Formats: sequence, C-alpha cells, structure tokens
Amino acid sequence: MKRTIIIGDVHGCFDELSELLEQCRFLPKKDRLIFLGDLINKGPLSKEVVRFVREGNHECILGNHELGFLKSLEDSHFFKKGFKAFHNSYKGKKEESEREEVINWMKKLPLYIEDKSFICIHGGLQPDVPLKKQKREIATKIRTWGGDVTDMDNPGDPAWYELYKKKKLVVFGHWAMRGLVERENVIGLDSGCVWGGSLSCLILPEKRILSVPAKKCYRIPTSKA
Repeated sequence: MKRTIIIGDVHGCFDELSELLEQCRFLPKKDRLIFLGDLINKGPLSKEVVRFVREGNHECILGNHELGFLKSLEDSHFFKKGFKAFHNSYKGKKEESEREEVINWMKKLPLYIEDKSFICIHGGLQPDVPLKKQKREIATKIRTWGGDVTDMDNPGDPAWYELYKKKKLVVFGHWAMRGLVERENVIGLDSGCVWGGSLSCLILPEKRILSVPAKKCYRIPTSKA
C-alpha cells in the first residue's frame, strides 16, 4: 500500500531530515512526501532543505517563514537576519539563478493540501471559515482563537483545534511550544527540532508518528516558538 509521509517544520535541519527519512525507510518512487512548510530560517541548512524538496518534486505547503521571506523581498522592514542569511546563501551566477527559481516556487506554494482522508495546513484553521476561504495570514500563523486576528497566540484563548469539530484529520505544524498534538481529528507535528527538540513525521495510512532527536539546539527556545 502506498504511504503518505507528512513532515513537520524542518527549519533548515537537513541532517535531521535525512535521518528521519532513513528511519522511515522512505522510498522516493513509492511514497508520497508532504512538508508542512517552514522549510527555512533559524536552522543551519535551509538552502539544502529547499533543494531536496524541489529536486525530489515533493509536495510542500506555505509556512509563515516562507511567507515572511517573500514579504521581506517586497519590504525591507521584514528582511530579518534569518531571511537575509537564506537569501545570501545563494552565491555565484548559477546559484543566484537557482534563488530566483526558489522564489518563484515559493510564490506558488499552496496554502493547504486536501486529500480524501486528511488536510495539511501550516498553522491551522480559522473556526467557522470554509477551507477554501481560509486566509494565508491566519492559516499560516494561527495557534489560539478568540476572534481577534491580531492576537492568535493568546494563552487565555482556546487552541484553534479545540474548536475544530469535523471528522477529517487535520495535520499542522507551527506550534513548537505545544509539541506533538495527537487527537482523533487533529495531529500537530512541530516538535521543535531547531530549538533542540526533535523532527517528526506522520506516516499514513497507519497513522504512526516517528521522531528523531535534534543533533543540537540551533536556537534558544522562546515563548513564541
């Protein structure tokens, strides 16, 4: 039976990604591989992660860090240290051409992937909004929901998935401080690899979660991880 392997926030942790795929016994010609976004930033090898995904023609959805990087190219106010490092990691004419291809590729990343049995989205779903009408600024960043789009990480509000009542499985990332989330209809896969945690994936249809530990803490954890 064909497997689908869904991978949480990589954030440039290419060595851990390689180890995780080895642990999964990933078969490129047989398995479907989906990334939940946030391939880049914070970790050491963002370019290598993006190159692997693109060269393998694997599926990936838009994460808030891809969105932030694209915004930084239009407005220098958003051009943070991590985005600048990723941008400048492409050196020489050949790699600069590759960078332009990567930018165009990122612009086309879907906000979500919907299958018969699951939905993949980076942050989560705004309650009471149809999937096709979810907005990227919300869907890539939402953690909690109290009705205020300017405050979607409020510990006083419920997690968005507590308000999700449908049966179709939603697989998301983005919330490293919450860690792995395992509910009947929701699975969260951001286990904070770049913060010294682990890199995790969900293997379907068996619905098994597999993780490998980070090789080091690349960034000091914060309350907004």
